[in-house]
Amino acid sequence: MQTQRKNVVQIKKFGENNYKITICKQLIKGKKDQKQTVKKGQGKHDKKLAHSLSRTKSQVLEKALCNDWNWFGTFTLDPKKYQRDDLDTFIKDLSQFIRDQRKKRQIDIKYLLIPELHKDGKNWHMHGLLSEIPCQDMEPHPLKKLSEKGYISWESYRQKFGFNSLGPIRDNVKTALYITKYISKNLDTTSIALNKKMYYCSRGLKTAEKIKEGQLTKPLDFSMAFEGLYSKSTFVDSIDWFKDYFKEYENL
Repeated sequence: MQTQRKNVVQIKKFGENNYKITICKQLIKGKKDQKQTVKKGQGKHDKKLAHSLSRTKSQVLEKALCNDWNWFGTFTLDPKKYQRDDLDTFIKDLSQFIRDQRKKRQIDIKYLLIPELHKDGKNWHMHGLLSEIPCQDMEPHPLKKLSEKGYISWESYRQKFGFNSLGPIRDNVKTALYITKYISKNLDTTSIALNKKMYYCSRGLKTAEKIKEGQLTKPLDFSMAFEGLYSKSTFVDSIDWFKDYFKEYENL
């Protein structure tokens, strides 16, 4: 049986000092009493596509904010070493490469990677976040203007796969928000057509924890960073000041 609540406040903790406040105009919980007929057509497809993108962006943002990352990287394939349109082999071999590096270097390398098609619509490269790179495996970036900013090349990756560029992360929140831009409508359409995932990550990554849920008790006198049709949300670094805006439910 379904229950409906309006103006529901949800607060989730992302990592150490990041919180997401979400106001849901209407929150439905429980199972439907009976099946409802959904009309087929372009409208249904567009709605499904939008929902898929929104869900994936939320998942990527959650993993990006809840874990410690050191590097933002771009990873390409050398056509002399790999068939650049073969995403399956790229993912399979890259995952194995990272596992081998963990074992060899005794470092817990974690990753969160998003595939992106080149402008030619055929060949793939990756953007993503990494937790560690072995110090002995770092080389200055071949472009001087980037190496002067702390960018590096992962030498073992270069030897096996091809060109790569890794920059140090200086603002975790901005980087986490930035990486979600690679989850695009074009990627979703391509992924569905090719039966591919929209992102890849190592196992055991931390996720957000819902710490409070309640009822909004007074109008907001501040703006939220994200406003959608059914909800609005914003990220903050503390929540003590927000306690006067809602009444917490007794049981989450």
